[in-house]
Amino acid sequence: MSIQKSKFPNRILVLPNAKYVFVKGQTANDYWKVIRTFDCAGMATVYITSIGTFGFMFPDSSDLASIDVLKFCGQGNVPEKVTENDDAIHILQEKRMLFINFISAVFWGRVSANKHTSLVGALYNGQDKIAAFDIVGNTVCIQSTKLISRIIKEKVDTINIEKSQSYFLKDNDIDDAISYIQHLLVRQNDFEYADLQSCMVMNYQAAILHSQQHAAASLVLNFSVIESLVREIFMAYGLVANSTIKSFATKQHSLQKISKKNFVDMKVYKAIETLCAGGLLDDYLYNRLDSARKKRNNLMHKGEIIDPRDSGDCQTLVRDLWTFLIDTPFELNAAWSYRR
Repeated sequence: MSIQKSKFPNRILVLPNAKYVFVKGQTANDYWKVIRTFDCAGMATVYITSIGTFGFMFPDSSDLASIDVLKFCGQGNVPEKVTENDDAIHILQEKRMLFINFISAVFWGRVSANKHTSLVGALYNGQDKIAAFDIVGNTVCIQSTKLISRIIKEKVDTINIEKSQSYFLKDNDIDDAISYIQHLLVRQNDFEYADLQSCMVMNYQAAILHSQQHAAASLVLNFSVIESLVREIFMAYGLVANSTIKSFATKQHSLQKISKKNFVDMKVYKAIETLCAGGLLDDYLYNRLDSARKKRNNLMHKGEIIDPRDSGDCQTLVRDLWTFLIDTPFELNAAWSYRR
Protein backbone atom coordinates (compact mmCIF):
# COMPACT_ATOMS: atom_id res chain seq x y z
CA MET A 1 0.00 0.00 0.00
CA SER A 2 1.33 3.43 -0.93
CA ILE A 3 0.19 6.98 -1.63
CA GLN A 4 1.62 8.66 -4.70
CA LYS A 5 1.87 12.43 -4.91
CA SER A 6 1.79 14.60 -8.02
CA LYS A 7 1.12 18.24 -8.85
CA PHE A 8 -2.33 19.21 -10.10
CA PRO A 9 -2.21 21.26 -13.36
CA ASN A 10 -2.12 25.03 -12.91
CA ARG A 11 -3.32 26.04 -16.39
CA ILE A 12 -6.82 26.01 -17.87
CA LEU A 13 -7.85 27.12 -21.36
CA VAL A 14 -11.43 27.97 -22.35
CA LEU A 15 -13.27 29.44 -25.31
CA PRO A 16 -15.63 32.07 -23.82
CA ASN A 17 -17.22 33.29 -27.03
CA ALA A 18 -18.29 31.50 -30.20
CA LYS A 19 -18.41 34.61 -32.42
CA TYR A 20 -15.81 37.28 -31.63
CA VAL A 21 -12.24 36.99 -32.93
CA PHE A 22 -9.38 39.28 -31.95
CA VAL A 23 -7.14 39.02 -35.01
CA LYS A 24 -7.97 37.43 -38.37
CA GLY A 25 -5.53 34.58 -38.98
CA GLN A 26 -4.16 33.65 -42.40
CA THR A 27 -3.21 30.12 -41.35
CA ALA A 28 -4.41 27.71 -38.66
CA ASN A 29 -1.41 28.50 -36.46
CA ASP A 30 -2.12 32.24 -36.61
CA TYR A 31 -5.29 31.72 -34.60
CA TRP A 32 -3.23 30.48 -31.63
CA LYS A 33 -0.91 33.47 -31.35
CA VAL A 34 -1.02 35.31 -28.01
CA ILE A 35 -2.27 38.85 -28.61
CA ARG A 36 -2.69 39.96 -24.96
CA THR A 37 -1.34 38.92 -21.58
CA PHE A 38 -2.66 40.48 -18.40
CA ASP A 39 -2.70 39.97 -14.65
CA CYS A 40 -5.87 39.43 -12.61
CA ALA A 41 -4.90 40.87 -9.22
CA GLY A 42 -2.44 38.04 -8.64
CA MET A 43 -5.17 35.38 -8.97
CA ALA A 44 -4.19 34.41 -12.51
CA THR A 45 -2.30 35.49 -15.59
CA VAL A 46 -4.53 35.41 -18.66
CA TYR A 47 -3.35 34.75 -22.22
CA ILE A 48 -5.73 35.74 -25.03
CA THR A 49 -5.22 34.25 -28.48
CA SER A 50 -6.27 35.51 -31.90
CA ILE A 51 -9.09 32.97 -32.15
CA GLY A 52 -10.44 34.17 -28.80
CA THR A 53 -9.41 31.50 -26.31
CA PHE A 54 -8.57 32.61 -22.78
CA GLY A 55 -5.78 30.69 -21.05
CA PHE A 56 -5.54 31.01 -17.26
CA MET A 57 -2.28 30.32 -15.43
CA PHE A 58 -2.64 30.23 -11.63
CA PRO A 59 0.63 31.11 -9.87
CA ASP A 60 1.71 29.42 -6.64
CA SER A 61 0.90 32.60 -4.71
CA SER A 62 -2.73 32.58 -5.90
CA ASP A 63 -5.70 31.43 -3.83
CA LEU A 64 -6.44 29.24 -6.86
CA ALA A 65 -2.94 27.73 -7.01
CA SER A 66 -2.45 24.04 -7.71
CA ILE A 67 -2.27 21.59 -4.85
CA ASP A 68 -0.79 18.12 -4.61
CA VAL A 69 -2.87 15.21 -5.87
CA LEU A 70 -2.81 12.09 -3.69
CA LYS A 71 -3.39 8.71 -5.34
CA PHE A 72 -3.89 5.55 -3.30
CA CYS A 73 -2.21 2.44 -4.66
CA GLY A 74 -3.05 -0.85 -3.02
CA GLN A 75 -5.92 -2.80 -1.51
CA GLY A 76 -8.21 -2.07 1.39
CA ASN A 77 -9.92 1.09 2.54
CA VAL A 78 -8.84 4.35 0.92
CA PRO A 79 -7.13 6.52 3.54
CA GLU A 80 -9.16 9.49 4.73
CA LYS A 81 -6.54 12.00 3.62
CA VAL A 82 -6.87 10.71 0.05
CA THR A 83 -10.65 11.16 -0.02
CA GLU A 84 -10.25 14.61 1.58
CA ASN A 85 -7.71 15.47 -1.10
CA ASP A 86 -10.18 14.41 -3.80
CA ASP A 87 -12.78 16.75 -2.29
CA ALA A 88 -10.21 19.55 -2.19
CA ILE A 89 -9.46 19.08 -5.91
CA HIS A 90 -13.16 19.31 -6.75
CA ILE A 91 -13.55 22.47 -4.68
CA LEU A 92 -10.47 24.03 -6.28
CA GLN A 93 -11.73 23.37 -9.79
CA GLU A 94 -15.18 24.75 -8.95
CA LYS A 95 -13.59 27.96 -7.61
CA ARG A 96 -11.41 28.22 -10.70
CA MET A 97 -14.40 27.86 -13.03
CA LEU A 98 -16.31 30.52 -11.11
CA PHE A 99 -13.36 32.87 -11.53
CA ILE A 100 -12.96 32.02 -15.23
CA ASN A 101 -16.63 32.68 -15.96
CA PHE A 102 -16.46 35.90 -13.94
CA ILE A 103 -13.62 37.16 -16.16
CA SER A 104 -15.60 36.14 -19.25
CA ALA A 105 -18.75 37.88 -17.99
CA VAL A 106 -16.93 41.14 -17.22
CA PHE A 107 -15.04 41.14 -20.52
CA TRP A 108 -18.06 40.51 -22.75
CA GLY A 109 -20.43 42.64 -20.69
CA ARG A 110 -18.08 45.56 -21.17
CA VAL A 111 -17.61 44.90 -24.89
CA SER A 112 -21.36 44.56 -25.47
CA ALA A 113 -22.15 47.77 -23.58
CA ASN A 114 -19.51 49.77 -25.46
CA LYS A 115 -20.76 48.45 -28.78
CA HIS A 116 -24.42 49.09 -27.82
CA THR A 117 -25.31 45.55 -28.79
CA SER A 118 -26.71 42.50 -27.06
CA LEU A 119 -24.45 39.74 -25.82
CA VAL A 120 -23.42 37.73 -28.88
CA GLY A 121 -21.86 34.27 -28.91
CA ALA A 122 -21.35 34.05 -25.14
CA LEU A 123 -20.41 30.60 -23.83
CA TYR A 124 -20.64 29.44 -20.23
CA ASN A 125 -17.74 27.12 -19.52
CA GLY A 126 -17.96 24.08 -17.29
CA GLN A 127 -15.28 21.52 -16.57
CA ASP A 128 -16.37 19.58 -19.66
CA LYS A 129 -15.16 22.44 -21.88
CA ILE A 130 -11.63 23.05 -20.66
CA ALA A 131 -8.18 22.04 -21.85
CA ALA A 132 -4.64 22.16 -20.53
CA PHE A 133 -2.27 24.44 -22.43
CA ASP A 134 1.29 25.68 -22.68
CA ILE A 135 3.02 28.70 -24.22
CA VAL A 136 5.70 28.09 -26.84
CA GLY A 137 7.21 31.35 -28.01
CA ASN A 138 4.17 33.53 -28.59
CA THR A 139 1.85 30.64 -29.45
CA VAL A 140 -0.56 28.62 -27.31
CA CYS A 141 -0.42 24.85 -27.57
CA ILE A 142 -3.39 22.95 -26.15
CA GLN A 143 -3.98 19.46 -24.90
CA SER A 144 -6.66 18.70 -27.46
CA THR A 145 -9.97 17.38 -26.18
CA LYS A 146 -12.85 16.30 -28.39
CA LEU A 147 -15.33 18.88 -27.12
CA ILE A 148 -13.21 22.03 -27.12
CA SER A 149 -11.58 21.07 -30.45
CA ARG A 150 -15.01 20.74 -32.04
CA ILE A 151 -16.18 24.11 -30.67
CA ILE A 152 -13.04 25.88 -31.92
CA LYS A 153 -13.26 24.21 -35.34
CA GLU A 154 -16.88 25.34 -35.66
CA LYS A 155 -15.82 28.89 -34.82
CA VAL A 156 -13.03 28.93 -37.41
CA ASP A 157 -15.33 27.44 -40.06
CA THR A 158 -17.98 30.06 -39.32
CA ILE A 159 -15.46 32.88 -39.65
CA ASN A 160 -14.17 31.56 -42.95
CA ILE A 161 -17.66 31.08 -44.37
CA GLU A 162 -19.29 34.31 -43.19
CA LYS A 163 -16.30 36.59 -43.81
CA SER A 164 -17.95 38.93 -41.34
CA GLN A 165 -16.02 41.90 -40.01
CA SER A 166 -18.56 42.76 -37.31
CA TYR A 167 -17.22 40.15 -34.90
CA PHE A 168 -13.60 41.33 -34.92
CA LEU A 169 -12.60 43.35 -31.88
CA LYS A 170 -10.37 46.39 -32.24
CA ASP A 171 -7.35 46.98 -30.03
CA ASN A 172 -9.07 49.68 -27.99
CA ASP A 173 -12.05 47.35 -27.31
CA ILE A 174 -9.71 44.66 -26.01
CA ASP A 175 -7.62 47.01 -23.89
CA ASP A 176 -10.68 48.70 -22.39
CA ALA A 177 -12.25 45.36 -21.43
CA ILE A 178 -9.01 44.20 -19.80
CA SER A 179 -8.74 47.46 -17.83
CA TYR A 180 -12.36 47.05 -16.73
CA ILE A 181 -11.66 43.52 -15.46
CA GLN A 182 -8.75 44.81 -13.41
CA HIS A 183 -10.90 47.66 -12.09
CA LEU A 184 -13.68 45.31 -10.93
CA LEU A 185 -11.17 42.99 -9.26
CA VAL A 186 -10.40 45.97 -7.02
CA ARG A 187 -14.02 47.16 -6.71
CA GLN A 188 -15.13 43.74 -5.40
CA ASN A 189 -13.22 44.50 -2.19
CA ASP A 190 -15.73 47.27 -1.46
CA PHE A 191 -18.67 44.86 -1.45
CA GLU A 192 -19.83 43.94 2.06
CA TYR A 193 -22.99 41.89 1.54
CA ALA A 194 -23.01 40.51 -1.99
CA ASP A 195 -20.24 38.51 -3.65
CA LEU A 196 -19.52 40.48 -6.80
CA GLN A 197 -18.02 37.52 -8.65
CA SER A 198 -20.90 35.15 -7.88
CA CYS A 199 -23.52 37.75 -8.76
CA MET A 200 -21.79 38.58 -12.03
CA VAL A 201 -21.53 34.90 -12.98
CA MET A 202 -25.21 34.26 -12.18
CA ASN A 203 -26.16 37.31 -14.25
CA TYR A 204 -24.01 35.90 -17.10
CA GLN A 205 -25.65 32.47 -16.79
CA ALA A 206 -29.08 34.08 -16.80
CA ALA A 207 -28.28 36.06 -19.96
CA ILE A 208 -27.24 32.89 -21.77
CA LEU A 209 -30.33 31.04 -20.52
CA HIS A 210 -32.49 33.94 -21.71
CA SER A 211 -30.94 33.80 -25.18
CA GLN A 212 -31.81 30.09 -25.29
CA GLN A 213 -35.38 30.91 -24.16
CA HIS A 214 -35.07 29.16 -20.79
CA ALA A 215 -37.04 32.09 -19.43
CA ALA A 216 -38.06 30.75 -16.03
CA ALA A 217 -34.54 29.63 -15.09
CA SER A 218 -33.13 32.95 -16.29
CA LEU A 219 -35.60 35.03 -14.27
CA VAL A 220 -35.11 33.04 -11.06
CA LEU A 221 -31.32 33.33 -11.31
CA ASN A 222 -31.47 37.03 -12.02
CA PHE A 223 -33.89 37.71 -9.20
CA SER A 224 -31.42 36.13 -6.80
CA VAL A 225 -28.88 38.62 -8.10
CA ILE A 226 -31.40 41.44 -7.68
CA GLU A 227 -31.94 40.56 -4.02
CA SER A 228 -28.20 40.57 -3.36
CA LEU A 229 -27.58 43.83 -5.23
CA VAL A 230 -30.46 45.61 -3.51
CA ARG A 231 -28.96 44.71 -0.14
CA GLU A 232 -25.49 45.72 -1.30
CA ILE A 233 -26.89 49.17 -2.17
CA PHE A 234 -27.87 49.56 1.48
CA MET A 235 -24.29 48.76 2.51
CA ALA A 236 -22.67 50.91 -0.16
CA TYR A 237 -24.70 53.97 0.85
CA GLY A 238 -23.91 53.49 4.54
CA LEU A 239 -27.56 52.82 5.41
CA VAL A 240 -26.87 49.98 7.85
CA ALA A 241 -25.47 50.53 11.34
CA ASN A 242 -21.66 50.66 11.36
CA SER A 243 -21.46 50.71 7.55
CA THR A 244 -19.68 53.57 5.80
CA ILE A 245 -20.55 55.33 2.55
CA LYS A 246 -18.44 54.14 -0.38
CA SER A 247 -16.80 56.66 -2.70
CA PHE A 248 -18.88 55.48 -5.66
CA ALA A 249 -22.21 55.88 -3.80
CA THR A 250 -23.02 59.36 -5.08
CA LYS A 251 -26.76 59.35 -5.82
CA GLN A 252 -28.82 61.76 -3.70
CA HIS A 253 -31.36 60.36 -1.21
CA SER A 254 -33.12 61.06 2.11
CA LEU A 255 -32.68 57.67 3.81
CA GLN A 256 -31.60 57.18 7.41
CA LYS A 257 -29.52 54.35 8.89
CA ILE A 258 -31.25 51.19 10.08
CA SER A 259 -30.09 48.62 12.62
CA LYS A 260 -28.35 45.41 11.52
CA LYS A 261 -31.30 43.40 12.89
CA ASN A 262 -33.80 45.35 10.80
CA PHE A 263 -31.55 44.95 7.77
CA VAL A 264 -31.29 41.19 8.24
CA ASP A 265 -35.03 40.79 8.86
CA MET A 266 -36.09 43.04 5.96
CA LYS A 267 -37.91 41.21 3.17
CA VAL A 268 -37.00 42.05 -0.41
CA TYR A 269 -40.27 43.88 -1.09
CA LYS A 270 -39.65 46.10 1.94
CA ALA A 271 -36.03 46.74 0.91
CA ILE A 272 -37.16 47.89 -2.54
CA GLU A 273 -39.94 50.03 -1.05
CA THR A 274 -37.47 51.66 1.36
CA LEU A 275 -34.98 52.56 -1.37
CA CYS A 276 -37.80 54.03 -3.46
CA ALA A 277 -39.28 56.03 -0.58
CA GLY A 278 -35.84 57.51 0.12
CA GLY A 279 -35.26 58.53 -3.47
CA LEU A 280 -32.57 56.06 -4.49
CA LEU A 281 -34.91 54.16 -6.79
CA ASP A 282 -37.24 56.11 -9.04
CA ASP A 283 -40.88 55.01 -9.37
CA TYR A 284 -40.31 53.42 -12.78
CA LEU A 285 -37.47 51.21 -11.56
CA TYR A 286 -39.39 50.37 -8.36
CA ASN A 287 -42.50 49.29 -10.28
CA ARG A 288 -40.46 47.07 -12.60
CA LEU A 289 -38.65 45.47 -9.66
CA ASP A 290 -41.93 44.83 -7.88
CA SER A 291 -43.41 43.31 -11.02
CA ALA A 292 -40.41 40.96 -11.37
CA ARG A 293 -40.75 40.03 -7.69
CA LYS A 294 -44.40 39.06 -8.19
CA LYS A 295 -43.57 37.05 -11.30
CA ARG A 296 -40.84 35.18 -9.43
CA ASN A 297 -43.24 34.46 -6.55
CA ASN A 298 -46.00 33.30 -8.88
CA LEU A 299 -43.56 31.01 -10.66
CA MET A 300 -42.21 29.52 -7.44
CA HIS A 301 -45.52 29.18 -5.58
CA LYS A 302 -48.12 28.77 -8.33
CA GLY A 303 -46.12 27.41 -11.26
CA GLU A 304 -47.13 30.29 -13.53
CA ILE A 305 -45.46 30.59 -16.91
CA ILE A 306 -42.52 32.96 -17.47
CA ASP A 307 -41.90 34.02 -21.07
CA PRO A 308 -38.74 35.49 -22.69
CA ARG A 309 -40.12 39.02 -22.41
CA ASP A 310 -40.25 38.56 -18.63
CA SER A 311 -36.71 37.21 -18.42
CA GLY A 312 -35.51 39.97 -20.76
CA ASP A 313 -37.06 42.62 -18.51
CA CYS A 314 -35.28 41.03 -15.56
CA GLN A 315 -31.95 41.19 -17.41
CA THR A 316 -32.46 44.91 -17.87
CA LEU A 317 -33.34 45.33 -14.19
CA VAL A 318 -30.07 43.75 -13.12
CA ARG A 319 -28.21 46.06 -15.49
CA ASP A 320 -29.92 49.04 -13.88
CA LEU A 321 -28.98 47.88 -10.37
CA TRP A 322 -25.35 47.33 -11.35
CA THR A 323 -25.13 51.07 -12.08
CA PHE A 324 -25.41 51.77 -8.34
CA LEU A 325 -22.36 49.63 -7.57
CA ILE A 326 -20.00 49.46 -10.55
CA ASP A 327 -18.89 51.88 -13.25
CA THR A 328 -20.69 51.94 -16.57
CA PRO A 329 -21.06 51.12 -19.37
CA PHE A 330 -21.69 47.47 -18.55
CA GLU A 331 -24.52 45.24 -19.70
CA LEU A 332 -25.07 41.49 -19.77
CA ASN A 333 -28.13 41.48 -21.97
CA ALA A 334 -28.91 38.98 -24.70
CA ALA A 335 -31.38 38.75 -27.56
CA TRP A 336 -33.76 35.88 -28.23
CA SER A 337 -35.08 34.68 -31.57
CA TYR A 338 -38.73 34.54 -32.54
CA ARG A 339 -40.73 34.18 -35.75
CA ARG A 340 -43.80 36.08 -36.90
